[in-house]
Amino acid sequence: MPKKVIEPSNISGPILVILPRFIGDAINSLPAIELLNDLYPGKKIYLLIRPYMREVLQRAEGYDFELIEDARYHSRERTGLYSFAKTLKVLRFSMAVLLRGSFKDAALTKLAGIRNVIGYAQNGRRPLLSHPLKLNECHHYIFRYCRLVNDTHGKPLDSFSLPRLKANDIELTHGAPQATAVYIGGKNKATRHYPVHLAANALAKIAAQTSTHLYLLGDSSEYTDTEELLQLLAAQNITATNLAGKTSLGELVDIIAAMDTMITIDSGPMHIAAACNVPTLALVGLGTSPFSLVAPLTSQCQAITSHSTSLDEAEIICAIKPEYLAERYLNLFK
Repeated sequence: MPKKVIEPSNISGPILVILPRFIGDAINSLPAIELLNDLYPGKKIYLLIRPYMREVLQRAEGYDFELIEDARYHSRERTGLYSFAKTLKVLRFSMAVLLRGSFKDAALTKLAGIRNVIGYAQNGRRPLLSHPLKLNECHHYIFRYCRLVNDTHGKPLDSFSLPRLKANDIELTHGAPQATAVYIGGKNKATRHYPVHLAANALAKIAAQTSTHLYLLGDSSEYTDTEELLQLLAAQNITATNLAGKTSLGELVDIIAAMDTMITIDSGPMHIAAACNVPTLALVGLGTSPFSLVAPLTSQCQAITSHSTSLDEAEIICAIKPEYLAERYLNLFK
């Protein structure tokens, strides 16, 4: 716990929270926002986000915040650090919570004249923080974010709630009894990508024993991989819908929420499914972080982990056999 405990009564102005840059991490930060809502009822809390995140966070359910798009990352008219700091300074923030370990974000808060700045003392930014905490790398990401709020306020809260997204209702294009979203990533996901031929094998086994319609998800860079999967399924007379590159992030949330179940790799869509309370199978190979630190804490998400002994990192996820994936899928409905 930091030496100086923050008293909510001493925070007169609005609060700035700088969110992580990835969708899954941003979703995992929502419990920390809820803790701030509990400690500062009625106070304005602004989330500084990458512009592409807006549609996802507009679907956050039961939180009180306003969104500010980070002008440093606008695709067309980017603003520099000093210019954007002047923009933030006008809002007269009393406190900032840094949920990223970025040195530039810490510098941004100081240039914006924010007196109370909470964050983890990493990447040489301790002198820029009024309330630095030492990072425990064993903590789950949600715990890390919540700790920044709770510890600096004297640990007044005992627990946190899981992230929640409320999607817009949509009508699916196919009237099958069940709907299953599938996200295996593309080659751009490197070691997290579940190979197309293995996915096709597993989905064929699932289709033979269920009446589910498959919705293949991905972004525009993953369209080729997803189209290859679609063709392998079509060769076995299995109908599926390829939505890769055809949805906005907000629409992606709506589609996932409309599913009966989801098969996914460790990814942003996995965290969306968890926040929408959709039963999910997560295929876990070698990720960008240890899975135990980022895994959705809901029982609705079941991890299928690899037990590979391969020294080839790309082969680790391949140890998840299609037969086992299909078996686990069928068990979801038992």
